[in-house]
Order: sequence, then C-alpha cells, then structure tokens
Amino acid sequence: MRRARDISNGQHPKPTCVNCAMNASISRSRLLLIAGLAATLFSASAAAIDSLPLDQLKPGLWKVVRTIDRHDGKPEEVRQSEYCASPKKEITRTLRAATLLCKTNVIKLADNKYEVAASCKLPGISGSNKTVITLMNDVSYSAEVDTIGTKFGDKQHRSEKILAVRESDCTEQK
Repeated sequence: MRRARDISNGQHPKPTCVNCAMNASISRSRLLLIAGLAATLFSASAAAIDSLPLDQLKPGLWKVVRTIDRHDGKPEEVRQSEYCASPKKEITRTLRAATLLCKTNVIKLADNKYEVAASCKLPGISGSNKTVITLMNDVSYSAEVDTIGTKFGDKQHRSEKILAVRESDCTEQK
C-alpha cells in the first residue's frame, strides 16, 4: 500500500494512506467472502469428521507411541506420550484443525477403518495429508499418517505410524 507524507510544516511527517477507503472496502468484502466459504467448508468437513465412530473408544489413560519418518535419510524418531481423556475428543480436535483451512473428505474403507484426506493450498504452503485410522477395539486404535507438500518452496514429506492403547482408568488428583 502506498503512503503519502506531508513534510511542509517541519514537524515529524505523519503517513497518510492513499486510497485507504477503497482498500478497506475491498478487504472487508474479501474477508466476508472468505469467512462465508470457510464456514460452509468447515461445517461440511466437521460433519464428516463427526461421522467417525470414535465413541466406541473408552475414555481413560491412553499410551501413545508415534514413529515419525521425515524422509530425510535420518533415522525414524519415536515419541511416547500418555494422556488421560477421551480419544474421540483428542482425535476430533486434531482432525478438525485441518477442516478450518483445507478441503477434507472422510471415506469408510472397512468396518473399522477410515481414511481422512485433506488437501490444502495456502499462501506459501500447499500439500495433502492422508490419515488412515483403524479402530481395533474399544481400548486400542492405530493410525497411519502421510503428509506431502511444500512450505515456502521447500518440499516436505512426513509419515507417522501411531499406536494407542488404553492402559487404565484415570485417577483424579485432588
């Protein structure tokens, strides 16, 4: 945006915007259009995420092992974590993040296997993510995640294998 300066009075110049009203009007219109499109896509994608039958996974203390391969020639990284919550809540929160800015689709592959595919194209970042979730029973699930894309021109590829097992009920801290 170009700015004009008034330097005739000898005081510190104050920038004034050229065509500010027109630019603000265009920006508001674009923002409203983008917000409307995002809300439509989000509601459709969120409904697809909600269709996953994650209610069968029992809340409790879950132990998660993630094996991450960045496809950069270095050894795979293994991360272990645990959380005391509902897996439905944790998985849904993670998958819904993609629905905010990406086109997302859910496909049932088998009675217990679901694919969540996301395609994103944002300024400087684009790519696709495919997550296959297998609900083994009410106390375990696995997921395979494959992400391919570019980030400011740099190609990136990351794969994850996740295994989660419910260990016990949560103990409340008082």
